[in-house]
Amino acid sequence: MISQAVILVGGRGERLNDKVRYTPIAETPKPLVEVGGRPFVTYAIRYLTGIGFTDIVLLVGHMKESFVPLSGGSVRLVVTQPNVDDAVLAIPDLQDMFLLLNGDCFPIMDWSILRQRKAPCTTVKIVGRDAGCAVVAKQDIVAGVISCANISGMELVYEVITILGGLHIGTVAGLHRARQFMDMVVYGA
Repeated sequence: MISQAVILVGGRGERLNDKVRYTPIAETPKPLVEVGGRPFVTYAIRYLTGIGFTDIVLLVGHMKESFVPLSGGSVRLVVTQPNVDDAVLAIPDLQDMFLLLNGDCFPIMDWSILRQRKAPCTTVKIVGRDAGCAVVAKQDIVAGVISCANISGMELVYEVITILGGLHIGTVAGLHRARQFMDMVVYGA
């Protein structure tokens, strides 16, 4: 079973602006934007921990010190590099197969099926868009077969698992939808 997850949270999140975050963009990294009363990325961390992932790596960069409160237990921080593939391959104790997740995505699915995978795959929403999540083989990064910076491109190489949907806070509209959804889940309709 796969027990390691790498969450990409090191980007600058430049598609969101201060009108959405209510603070200047420089003050809040995108994965830490509040959704449903807590930082967005914590939903993925809690879910992964709950289904048995024992090593969750946050690949941090921009404002890395903001992520320190999330570290500890099964969560560790590793500083990224300009090339995402090099950064992932430099993770100490990187497993041969691991879950890769964009920090601004939360696929709505049974993630435990990904933990049980014996071969790489990528998730795609039923509308044909990538869901920012894949099970990756380390050897495919080394060989240049896939790039961790392009999860949607993995569809051409890996088996595709179609899911109904997911949350993505990479745009203003996506953040608004995520907030509406999580407010219903967390606080009720």
